[in-house]
Amino acid sequence: MKYRPDIDGLRAIAVLPVVFYHAGLPGFSGGFVGVDVFFVISGYLITGILHKEMLAGHFSILSFYERRARRILPALFLVLTASLAAGWVWLAPEEYGAMAGSAGATLLFASNMWFWQNSGGYFDGATDYLPLLHTWSLAVEEQFYIGFPLLLMVLVRLGRRATLGVTLALVGGSLALAIWATPQMPSASFYLLPTRIWELGIGSLLALGLAPGNVPRWARETVAAIGLAAIVLAATLYDASTSFPGLGALPPVLGAAALIWAGGQGRTLTGRLLSWRPVVFIGLLSYSLYLWHWPIMAFARNRLLLVELPAAWQAGTILLAFAAAWASWRFVERPFRAGRARSLGRNAIFALSGVGTGALAAAAVAVFFTGGAERRFTPDQVAELDGIGLAPEVPDCRNRQDPVRPCTFGNPDASRRWLLWGDSHAAALLPVMDKIAGAQNLALEFASEAACPPLPGLIRSAREPGQRAKCLQFNDRLVDEALSGGYEAVILHARWPLYVEGKRYGSEVDEPSILALAGASDFPPDASGNPSLVYSSLTGVLRRLTSAGVRVVLVAPVPELPWDVGLATKASVLYDTPMPPDPATNLVQARQARTLQLLAAAAEMPGVRLVHFAAGICDSTCPTHDARSAFYRDNNHMTAEGERRLVAPILAEALADWPPRAAKTPATTPGTS
Repeated sequence: MKYRPDIDGLRAIAVLPVVFYHAGLPGFSGGFVGVDVFFVISGYLITGILHKEMLAGHFSILSFYERRARRILPALFLVLTASLAAGWVWLAPEEYGAMAGSAGATLLFASNMWFWQNSGGYFDGATDYLPLLHTWSLAVEEQFYIGFPLLLMVLVRLGRRATLGVTLALVGGSLALAIWATPQMPSASFYLLPTRIWELGIGSLLALGLAPGNVPRWARETVAAIGLAAIVLAATLYDASTSFPGLGALPPVLGAAALIWAGGQGRTLTGRLLSWRPVVFIGLLSYSLYLWHWPIMAFARNRLLLVELPAAWQAGTILLAFAAAWASWRFVERPFRAGRARSLGRNAIFALSGVGTGALAAAAVAVFFTGGAERRFTPDQVAELDGIGLAPEVPDCRNRQDPVRPCTFGNPDASRRWLLWGDSHAAALLPVMDKIAGAQNLALEFASEAACPPLPGLIRSAREPGQRAKCLQFNDRLVDEALSGGYEAVILHARWPLYVEGKRYGSEVDEPSILALAGASDFPPDASGNPSLVYSSLTGVLRRLTSAGVRVVLVAPVPELPWDVGLATKASVLYDTPMPPDPATNLVQARQARTLQLLAAAAEMPGVRLVHFAAGICDSTCPTHDARSAFYRDNNHMTAEGERRLVAPILAEALADWPPRAAKTPATTPGTS
């Protein structure tokens, strides 16, 4: 295939928004679309080469994989080696073990599946700390090129019509799947091959000659300009809230296809811009730049323990990424593709690939199965880092899609039955409630859905449509279960201030949680209506429960903190950084004031008891840790130790004299706050 400098220039247009977006530069909130541009380029170039070889009758699958090995593996091996070395210095055992697992998955070109299963959504703040997250896109490409060449071999024998028809069907089916799956299962749709095939396939269709040729210059100039504008607008106007991929991916994908097609028809002004030597040079570096930029930025975030890099660090990591990319391109990529290493034969390339893969896999396995090489730290340090984890939970008892049969704790055979219902804060409360139930000879049933408060009929703006529907269904079923399950009492616990205030707190970086009634056409512009919606939903469920004779324990929130205790604990162990002082109680009170007023008003209903935590936990300050243990894993979830030492005594005392199931009485309507 004839060399086209404009395609290298298009690579620059793809990689720069990705780098700037990952650095956190303002104005590039949609820079992640650069990966989709890469998919189109890759589909076009690889299919064009394969199709030409197949038509000429000299295609070899071994030669194809030899070229892929020369192109992909040398620089990738170098980045994986550097990342494993850096992780030894800058990552705690849990994070280092997870990174080793992702390194192993990367070597198998399965890291997209690894991150789908182990990291949550791509846009979640926690993923910014994962040094190999970016390798998901390499996995998607290589998975495509495992099967597509074999399919193309068959299609070429059947003729042009069959080749275009089947490829069109593959593209159309994948796009339809992406449109359906993105709102229903956003993480799977983002990471996995079936919903990405169409992007590579668009490039394949171009290479197969689907688009028309011999068009007037004005037509290709217009198409090229529109294509570039589509990519730029998506990179600057999209953000983490954009439903993506699916319909949202169409503008950058079609924009990339338009630029490739127009450049193939003849010269254009846009093509001249893309062929400008500095732009082409960045395009030549694009693969190494993509490989290096993300680990550099992720390790910077791990060192600073910040998601948002300060401006100086943004500039520094970008410059370092370019320097590493140039060195990698000059001394690793080029020698294997066009330099001295080019003289190595196919067998030598495959042998070196096997040795490199084996050595890195052995290192990754060693790190993974030694708990992230935890012997780098003293036993006390390991215990302190381990303590930052979430309070223990029993598998399959959180995020249940069918809460009609909750998990049972305490004394499962007891005649008295209680139900614990809430979000992740209720899950953190479970070990404490398990002990209380056992001491009082109760059967405690537990049902929790992360980020889903026990507020039936409400939806949150910060959740995807599929997650909202799941939460609504979860709460509706829990109401039915609570009313018909023969419970003596129901305990409701959640991160109430998040839902009342509609915003997170302190150092947290995330979207606001604006509430709306289920079925609303849109969310309000702000969270000013949240308190009334929370009060209405909460009193509604309290009224239904107490009218049925079920008593309710309404558990107030634990103190929320202006800084992340888990990150500060890591900094203390890894970098010997002093822990910040415990926050003043008035800061906690200010965060909880409106929430506690609302909960107190709701608890005026007969048959409802309100349990406070902050007043019993805090004195002049609110404790966050002691010399050996952290009491929080972040700024709002307590650790197992924090729940045991700070929460358990208060809750055990409050529930010690809780009366037996009340007779069925009509509920009264509480006053408003």
